[in-house]
Amino acid sequence: MIEILPMQDRQKEQALLSQIREVGPDARVLAMCEREKTLGWVALELQDTVLRILFLQVEGYDFTRRPQGEEIFILDSLMRSAASYGEHFGADKIETVFPDFFDFFRARGFEQDEFHAFTPMSTIVKYESH
Repeated sequence: MIEILPMQDRQKEQALLSQIREVGPDARVLAMCEREKTLGWVALELQDTVLRILFLQVEGYDFTRRPQGEEIFILDSLMRSAASYGEHFGADKIETVFPDFFDFFRARGFEQDEFHAFTPMSTIVKYESH
């Protein structure tokens, strides 16, 4: 069973966050695991009403080529889980702190410039009106 949850081991989380630039004090890591094996993780933080994706990592993928197959599934799942986490805490926008890679975010509806990708939360999180 695959789970994507905030990392429980705070020391391991801090070790990962310490490798990332521009990390605020409230940054978190969501880890995607299957049977205790980590498949990937996303570092994120909330800044006012903006969810900032600080880093995405898939085990065995180094961003030197276009992601394929399971790598796309993991990256997409992590991005959507991050969006859900942000929305739960009141974020209404998503942005990355790094440029889009191989148009991954653009293919999911994000706009981009040379520095980052960004979109309203409603691009990823669907809201139903009653």
